[in-house]
Amino acid sequence: MMTGSAGWNPGTSDIINGALRLIGAIASGEVPPANEYQDALSALNGLIKAWQVSGVHVWAQGEGTVFLQPGQARYGIGAGSADNVAQGYVATVAGAPVVAGAAQVTVASVAGIAAGCRIGIVLDGGGLFWCSVLSVVGGTVYLASGLGGPVSAGAVVVAYGAPFVRPLTVIGARAVDLATGVETPLIPMSRLDYANLSGKGTPGGSPMQYFYDPQVGTGLFSVYPAPAGGQVAVTLTCQLPLQDVGGAADRADVPQEWISALRFALAVELAPEYDCPAQRFEMLKAMAAEKFAVVARWDREPAGTTTCPFSQPVYQMIAGALRLCGAVGPQDVPRLGLVENAFASLNAMVQAWQASGIHVWAEEECTLFLQPGQVRYLIGAGSADAVAVSSQCVETVLAAAGAGVQVRVGAVAGIAAGWRVGLWLDGGGVFWTGVVAVSGGGLTLAAPLPSAASAGARVVAYPCPMVRPLRVPAARRRQFAGDGQAVEVPLVPMSRLDYANIPNKSVPGVVTQFFYDPQLGAGVLHVWPAPSDSGCAVAFTAQRPLMPFADLGSVPDFPDEWLAAMRWNLAVELWPEYNGSGKGPVDPAQYAILKQEAVSKLMVAQAWDREPQSVLFGAGAGPAGRAG
Repeated sequence: MMTGSAGWNPGTSDIINGALRLIGAIASGEVPPANEYQDALSALNGLIKAWQVSGVHVWAQGEGTVFLQPGQARYGIGAGSADNVAQGYVATVAGAPVVAGAAQVTVASVAGIAAGCRIGIVLDGGGLFWCSVLSVVGGTVYLASGLGGPVSAGAVVVAYGAPFVRPLTVIGARAVDLATGVETPLIPMSRLDYANLSGKGTPGGSPMQYFYDPQVGTGLFSVYPAPAGGQVAVTLTCQLPLQDVGGAADRADVPQEWISALRFALAVELAPEYDCPAQRFEMLKAMAAEKFAVVARWDREPAGTTTCPFSQPVYQMIAGALRLCGAVGPQDVPRLGLVENAFASLNAMVQAWQASGIHVWAEEECTLFLQPGQVRYLIGAGSADAVAVSSQCVETVLAAAGAGVQVRVGAVAGIAAGWRVGLWLDGGGVFWTGVVAVSGGGLTLAAPLPSAASAGARVVAYPCPMVRPLRVPAARRRQFAGDGQAVEVPLVPMSRLDYANIPNKSVPGVVTQFFYDPQLGAGVLHVWPAPSDSGCAVAFTAQRPLMPFADLGSVPDFPDEWLAAMRWNLAVELWPEYNGSGKGPVDPAQYAILKQEAVSKLMVAQAWDREPQSVLFGAGAGPAGRAG
């Protein structure tokens, strides 16, 4: 019988030193200079982030649970989210009734519940009450705040310690009855499928479908229909980000079987910075591809991991690109002039990438508030029309008839001075102005109401206008209802010629079609027919511009999975300016290698940056009137 250890798992320094030896940058037994080591560490982190999009590392697949609230359809997952999403949780029940305002609850079992945990308790009125655990004594849990309502004996109680990180993708989801533990699979939806749903916030019992939007920072998980009670959760099977590596003793977030593939892949990543001969580079690239293919086929280990943000600053990306294209040496610090030129090129490259239309993290849901008889609305800086990102809007009603500049509203939570506010007038139309001050339940307006607005009239406020969209791929008419629940109906998009050929663009009626014209400065959204009243809005999906880099400390407006593609493509962008930084004639073979790697990394990132597409059927006619 064989004995010994099977726990070999080298640290970061071993992987980096091994990769540098493969490309001939150091000899056996040598240690790279500190700045070269840091450059290689940055490249290693970028490589690991780029591997996330391959989707083959099942050891990084994990389970998370989203705890739902009545009537809430959308939940944030990731850092900074106020919603409750757990990596793992324990469930028990209340052992005795508890009155509203009490700061303690007796539970059937305290196993897994400790000070600092988040705890959720199903209230008699529906919904989960959430707070932190102060302490646990015997079978009693002491809470950080008083209960928001009474709790009956036998009510479900859940608790968790670690919040869930932002998933890269959600592979599958199941609705879970917290009382019985029964799980029911949910059906995934595309962005367009979800956007076209009418009444997304209408409580309809247990959710049946879901849509996951992997935004930067915090992912957005939506369910349909919205839950009717707080006793339902959703368990997700997700692909999680890979953990970053920092210190020399840190271990890469890969199984032992992947270490060799990682070392050779890092050697290929670093080779252009050290003028690795083309023949040796091709040999290393072939070996790296072979090792990756072998472990990718074997990759069946289901162990989840956690992550921390990488988000490489712009300066590190620029310095890496300058090394790749030969403008500076492996140990050189780029001159300020080189960095400034590269900074301008990076902004130009990123803005050009907007035309690809594939960056789904930059798509957002917006609302255009219509006015009776108005068919043309400006979207962008300086527009007087009311257009906002939907998630930033706060809706309430007048608590009493409004007059002058002082109005009282049903709720001021979330509204602040400087916001735009719209009030629905009795005579029709919406009056838009600014909020000067918020005090108690009242708002001080920048301009007085031009006419009467009765108690119960709709009030909408939002912090700032949205930027000009690049494209508007879809829109819905959002019909306001008397009970506050809006109904959405998809609108038909028109081409410029379709809209131009309409003989009477101002005919009043119910809006059924739209045309978006992305002009410079402010885009123009046209609707047809002209709205006959202010009882509806247009909810639309907008592709926003990518944010330019303001300075060298900026973090890219990209997911981490794009950082390697940005670095290599910036190197290709800069190559013609430097031609090897005066070290001799341009080497076409070296440029071809750089270009090939940049294209390959961009294609991998683009292939990942997609979402399920809707399948739509409809009647059509060809040029001769034939169906087609």
